[in-house]
This record gives sequence, C-alpha cells and structure tokens, in this order.
Amino acid sequence: MSTIDYEKIGFKAGIEIHQELETSRKLFCLCSPELTTDKADFLITRYFRPVLGELGEYDRQMIVEFDKDLTVIYEGYNRINCSYEIDETPPFEPDFESIDICLELALLLNAHIVDELHVCRKNYLDGSVPCGFQRTIYVGTDGYVPLPSGKKIGITTICCEEDAARKIKQEGRKVFYRLDRLGIPLVEIVTDPDCSNPDEVFETALRLGLLLRSSKVKRGIGTIRQDLNVSIKGGARVELKGVQKLDWLTKLVENEVKRQIALLEITNELKSRNITEEMFKYDFKNANNIFKDTESKFVKGKLKKEKVLLAVKLPGMSGLLGKEIQPGKRFGTELAERVTIQTGVKGLIHSDENMEQYGISDKETQTLGKLLELEKNDAFVFVIADEDKGSHALRVVVDRTKQCLEGVPPETRAALENGNSMFTRELGGEARLYPDTDTPPIIIGDRLDKIKKTLPKEPWVLEKEMAEKYDIEKSLARKIILSGRVPLFEKITGIGVSPVLVATTLTQTLVALRREGLPVENIAEEHLISIFKALSKKKIAKEAIDEILRLFAEDPSLTLEKTLEQLSLETMSLEDLQKLIAEVIEKNYDLVKSKGDRAFGPIMGIVMKEARGKIDGKIISEKVREELKRILEAKVN
Repeated sequence: MSTIDYEKIGFKAGIEIHQELETSRKLFCLCSPELTTDKADFLITRYFRPVLGELGEYDRQMIVEFDKDLTVIYEGYNRINCSYEIDETPPFEPDFESIDICLELALLLNAHIVDELHVCRKNYLDGSVPCGFQRTIYVGTDGYVPLPSGKKIGITTICCEEDAARKIKQEGRKVFYRLDRLGIPLVEIVTDPDCSNPDEVFETALRLGLLLRSSKVKRGIGTIRQDLNVSIKGGARVELKGVQKLDWLTKLVENEVKRQIALLEITNELKSRNITEEMFKYDFKNANNIFKDTESKFVKGKLKKEKVLLAVKLPGMSGLLGKEIQPGKRFGTELAERVTIQTGVKGLIHSDENMEQYGISDKETQTLGKLLELEKNDAFVFVIADEDKGSHALRVVVDRTKQCLEGVPPETRAALENGNSMFTRELGGEARLYPDTDTPPIIIGDRLDKIKKTLPKEPWVLEKEMAEKYDIEKSLARKIILSGRVPLFEKITGIGVSPVLVATTLTQTLVALRREGLPVENIAEEHLISIFKALSKKKIAKEAIDEILRLFAEDPSLTLEKTLEQLSLETMSLEDLQKLIAEVIEKNYDLVKSKGDRAFGPIMGIVMKEARGKIDGKIISEKVREELKRILEAKVN
C-alpha cells in the first residue's frame, strides 16, 4: 500500500477523456467513420513549421515539435478519405448527430451550455493532423460529476472535436500516419483538478466511463483514450497520456507523485549547492583525442559510425543524474529518453554511471573531467553522433538540466503499463488555440429542448434502480450498462426469466465467447430473445444457452429450431430423466456400491452427457441425489 500522504503534499488531479462517437459520417466531411488495414491508395509527404497564435506568440510545444525535424508520411484511402482530410478543401457543415450526442452528455454532466457553438483551431505540429490543427467545438462548461461519496468533481469543458490520424510507425525522423481515423467525431471531457487522492481519480474515471458507455459511442480498443493531469504542491501540471485501463490509474498517479517529489528534491539539492542558471553553458567539447586509442568496444564501435564524441559539463549534478525518480528509473534515464524523443540520438552516457560497463577506463574518465574543467559536485554527459546531431542532443540535455532549478517542468508524458511514464512533448498552451475562420457560428435553436425531452437517467442512478428492481448485484447492473444492452435486458426479463441469468448471459457469457475468438457480433437481439422465450416455455434448459449461442455466432442465418436439431436438444421429460438415471446407476452399480455417497460426482457426470441442455441442471442434480439415496438406503435395509 502507498505511504504517500496525498493531502500533505497538496495532490491535485484531473482527467481528460476522448471518446469516439457512433455516427454515420465524420465530423467535418461526409466520409465514412471506419478504420481499415488495407494497403494505402496514396501517400502524401509533408513537413511542418510553427505558426503564430492569435496573440502573436509561438507556443513552446510547437517550437519543440519543430525542433524534432520530422518528415510526415500519410497513408490515405480513396474510399474513406476526401480532399478535406488532406487540407485541400474547406470543411463541410458539421455533423449535427455528433453535436446532439455531445449536448446530451453536457446536460447529463450538469454543464452550462454555451449560447452559440464556435469552431476553434488547436495547433499540432507532431503531424497527427495534416492541416497542422485540429478543429474543436466548445459545447459546455462548468459542470460536475457526483462521486459515490457525495463530492462533486467539476467539469471544465465538454467539446465535440475531430479525431487525429493514427500513428502507424516511426523510422528515424520519418513518422507514418494512417488517415482512416482522421475526422471521426469524438467528445472531449475535461475535469477540474478536483481529485485529491488516487481513489477519487479512479471513481471519477469510472463514472465518466459509465456515462459514455451508456451513450451513443463507439466500442473497442482505441475508441476511448484517457489522460491524467497530475500535480503536487511546488510541482507542476503533468499530463499522462494514453491510460489504457482503469486499473493502471492508481499506480500511474503514485509513480508520478514520486517523480515530482524526487525532482523537487533535486531542485533543493542544487540550491543548497549554490547552483545558478548562469552556470549552465552550451560549451560542448570534442573528446575524440581522449578516446582515439580506447579499449572500449562501445566507444570504438560508435565512433566508427558517428565520427564525434561530444561532452558537456553539468554544474552541481554529480550524484543527481543517478537519483531514482520512479521505480527502477533514474533521472539520467529520463534525460536520455528526452534526448532520443527530441533529437533521435541514442546512447547518452553520464558520469553517475559505472564507466566499467562500457569498457571506459578511469584514466579516460579523469582526462575527460579535466577537459571539461569539472569541479566538486559537477557531472558530465557525452554522446557519440555527427556534430550537428550531437550538439542538438547536448543542448536538450543542458536545457532540461537547467529546468531542474525551477522544479518540475510542465510536460506531456506517455503512460506505461508498469506505472511509470516517458516524456513525449512539452505541454501545449493557450497560444495554440484560436477561432476557425472557415465555419460560421452554429445556432443551437430548439435542439436543446428536444434533447431534454428524451434525456436518459444518469447511469449511476440507473445502476442503483436496476439493482433494486431486478434484485441483482450493483456490479452486475453496472456491467449491463457498460455493455450498452439495458433496453435488451429489460425486454428479455419481461418474458419472465431470471434477471441474473439474463444479465450474466449478456455480459459474462458473450465476453467469454468473444475471448474464444467467436464472432459474437453475429448474435442479434432476435437470437437472444428467441433463446429466452424457449427457456421460459421450458423448451430448453439454461445449460443449452452457451452451445446455442456458439451456433448463432458461427451461422447467424440459423433459426432456433435448426440449432436445436443440430445439437439434438429435444426437451427431456422428468420421466425420461428418471429412467436415464436408473440406467446409469444400474450400469455403474459396483461404483455406487464401493463409493456410496461419493459416487454422486461420477454418476452426475455420466447423466449430464446425455441430459445437458435438455432439462435444468438443478433438477438433474436433485434427481440423481434422490435416486442414489434410495439405492443406498435399500442396500442398508
């Protein structure tokens, strides 16, 4: 368990959720919102440069992205991409189906709906949007989501926006994106930093997930993306992007808090060593002569390929580059990751490492220290690259190390499955957001009144009501809501069958079949209704449901009657069951004689082979026990 006192450290966290919507078209064009793995019909190559924001300033994030010097290659498709998506024509009229879904969500989140919808541009220089900006529509603000504790987590904004292109791969400084996902409508929900501990982060994410899954949204891997915004007192807002699962949240929060605490400790140590910003210099030294006769295979091999070994002094950083900032991760490792992300240079070496592991001698290390004029508490970093790339890498090192004097830099980091995170880019600011001049203001008109008339219940309210009405666990009611099958559940239970059986079939059974690789999407509502109607009329037993569903998944054209024929699932009468049990016991009398009551399991197994799905398993169990008891009592008497 974590020993962190979250109240004492001034912990704050908020959540950003991006969820794709289930619509018939994309947000700003008429293309189909679908994904593909087909071979691309065309490729487009582009380069990006920063542009001034509305206030005449460059956003720092854009400068850092431009510094990466990326070439972006897009894979496009004639069937699902148009000239809008490659930035050759203006946007079409926005998709009002998408806007209506977002308006409904805003109402359910108790948000203030804006009077007019305005489209804005949000600049991106990573290549994920071919035009260099994402179009987003502000829908609502100042809402809240209630937690089970009664605490209200504020909702900053609800937006309707277009999704970005899918990143497929990166080869050096070339990055490849697929244009199929570009433009798919999504809702962005941003909370205030009101979560004061990891439990509240989890509950907030769970409630927002429930709300979205009960709405008209896409399902499956990649259709929802969750980001965390985390800070502590004295730290800074850090965005953790790409949280794939709810059970990642607690560990990610804890490890980011540990990282920020460690970075603040580095800041305090530098201040105690009287280190100032002016001490950091872009004074890069060529150390080739020191290593010209080196025995280090690592250095020798890299120099043959890269030509130059460049080193730089880092004032006051001795012992701090090796400081652990997250479990199993040191500050020097984070520095190396940042260098690779921003410059592509790999293989950063620093003085807090054991030089022997690289085959570097003490003499070479000492000589390098003299070249750099190291003093007490100073550290060094070196890279082996061509001169331009090496200089670029060391500039990044100096800039990031200089930031240690300020504490925690605001940045965007990729969430990793082990609970740690990795730098991806600088945190974007307001300078990258400005009005879109291609789309006029959107008048809501009477749309809001129409939506209010059919507004569904909040899922956490529905969860409680379903649990009470159908006498099922709240966790099971939640699973039905998450599955999006509440109307189907209510329709089937109206037939007169067990709500628990219906719920487990719609959630656990179908999920298990999908995991086996069966195409459960072939199972239509009509198939499920026919199964439970047959069950209510005692034409089948509940044990037959799995096998019937398997056949429907494999061949959805089948009728229930055909599946029963294929499975030989004619219903068995009680009289036929008793005859079967008597025959099985007679054939296995020696087993019954030797094991007594313990013969129930083997006898039950044999009977079930013949009777499974033809009569309720509970009835079979009762009749087998009754017959065994009768036989054994007769034997005693």
